[in-house]
Amino acid sequence: MKSEILSQERNVVVVRANFDAGEVDSAVGKTVSELSKNARIKGFRPGHIPRKTLELFFGRAEIYKQTVERVTQEAMKTIIAECDLDLIASPGTEIGSLAEGTPLDVKFTFEVRPEVTLPDISSLVGEKIIYKVSDSEVDAALSQILEANAKLAPVEEDRPASKEDTVETEYSSFLIGGDDSLKELEHKKKATLHLPTMRTDIADSIVGHPIAEEFSFKIRLEDDYPDKRIAGSEIRYDIEILQILKRVVPKADDADIVEMTNGKHQTADEFKSELRQNLEINAAERSEAGLRNASIKALAAAAEVYVPETMIERQYDAMRKEQDGNLRRNMGQSLSEYLKNNNLSVDEYDARLRKSAEESVRNALVLDALAERDEISFTSEDLNAEIMRMSTVMKVNAQSLADSLSKNKEEFAEVVNRVRTLNTVKHLTSSVQVKETDPPAIPAKAESASEIQDTGGEAQPDGEASREGEE
Repeated sequence: MKSEILSQERNVVVVRANFDAGEVDSAVGKTVSELSKNARIKGFRPGHIPRKTLELFFGRAEIYKQTVERVTQEAMKTIIAECDLDLIASPGTEIGSLAEGTPLDVKFTFEVRPEVTLPDISSLVGEKIIYKVSDSEVDAALSQILEANAKLAPVEEDRPASKEDTVETEYSSFLIGGDDSLKELEHKKKATLHLPTMRTDIADSIVGHPIAEEFSFKIRLEDDYPDKRIAGSEIRYDIEILQILKRVVPKADDADIVEMTNGKHQTADEFKSELRQNLEINAAERSEAGLRNASIKALAAAAEVYVPETMIERQYDAMRKEQDGNLRRNMGQSLSEYLKNNNLSVDEYDARLRKSAEESVRNALVLDALAERDEISFTSEDLNAEIMRMSTVMKVNAQSLADSLSKNKEEFAEVVNRVRTLNTVKHLTSSVQVKETDPPAIPAKAESASEIQDTGGEAQPDGEASREGEE
């Protein structure tokens, strides 16, 4: 086989392979020999089936088809190895007509990883926002913790239920028929109802009634009520309030702090001191994450690289699939349903997501090129640390996860690439010129269409984007 590069434009390489007549005849002969060995035709021993019989049984077209498939695959592997091609997609092929005694031309179109021209990373500037913890932030965090530890306590004063209360009730419910007949649905059922989150018609019917009073009320269910058996029907409730409860928020005093922390902290000042330390740690981590993000963006902006549409489309599809899965798990609706229910533009969403996909692929390409150029490696300790992190997030045993990864080459390769990428980002952020700045003014609320496009915070690619198409 002889091969020659016909063209090379951006990241597309076109190569023609030529097989002379002798190679074609030899390839057809191999196909016939293999068919003769593997075919099971009554009256003939394997390996001794005449070609004419094989042509009658399989057809000459099938013999030629199998020949073309084999020589094409062999030629493709040879060209990829000899030209050291790093593919990002399956090659395209244009195959000439195969006939014995004549040459055969096959044209391959390879999409390869594009070349990246990198800058001197020491010339790049990475902005690092220095987040500081103020007294008001500590107080706000303390208030949130106190609110989260609020408990329900019985109302001591003699008063009716209010809109802000939680009530313990016992009730029976009935389906009201067209002739005003009653069909019992629930009997003497106990339930704790948080009135601020209840249906308005139910909450309004309970407000104003005291403990121990038995009363009734009716509501009309919507036609699209989830339970189709009673949708659009009128329901009567016979109800009694057993107890009225109110939220009691702990105070920021020593006694409540001791109780709330089970004695870990003896004073409110001690608790606030630890709270401040944790907030300062989080602020420092946020600053470092911002520096990593800014450094990657600076590298991507300074690098020269063509981002192939094939890689963008693949990353876009992966991100869209992931977001659809997240919405189905967390909200019980598909991405299409989410956009429709929130009156969001599908075109706007797709445009934003495609832009995010392009940025993700660009970042992956430049980081991968940087890792190659600066020979970034990793240690077994780095790999073990990543497996430990994954096991914590996944809530599984670290050794079990390591054993599982060792049996799955594809998943293990993703972990290895992620560790290499993390080390590359560390190398980058330690090399750029750091510009420390104050936090920006609080931005306006993000548009809803972009709120669900969570790309992980940092401009750091995932494993798929960084090594797409790699075998």
